[in-house]
Amino acid sequence: MTSEGERPGAAPGPRARLRRVEGIAWRVIEGEAVLVNVRRDEVLHLNPTASFLWSGLDGGKTLAVIAAEMAGEFEVTEEEALADILEFAGLLLQQGVAELVDLGE
Repeated sequence: MTSEGERPGAAPGPRARLRRVEGIAWRVIEGEAVLVNVRRDEVLHLNPTASFLWSGLDGGKTLAVIAAEMAGEFEVTEEEALADILEFAGLLLQQGVAELVDLGE
């Protein structure tokens, strides 16, 4: 059973492309993003690495590409970055603040 707005079975892979869902207000303040999901009446605070991922979710880059960019920006290996990104991207999908991009659009 899932709560309202959750999307069961969301498990993106390295080649997945995600984008931010319209209607999620957000702003980066001193390197940390604050998201306001008015549909669920929630506010999410993201740390700098999560904010880096969030900022890159425009539907144009795969999660693997964002992981490579993160490894160049933070003191983390590309493999560690990808593992963290895949896990966090799944949470963003479950929260309903990001969605998978269908390349057939």
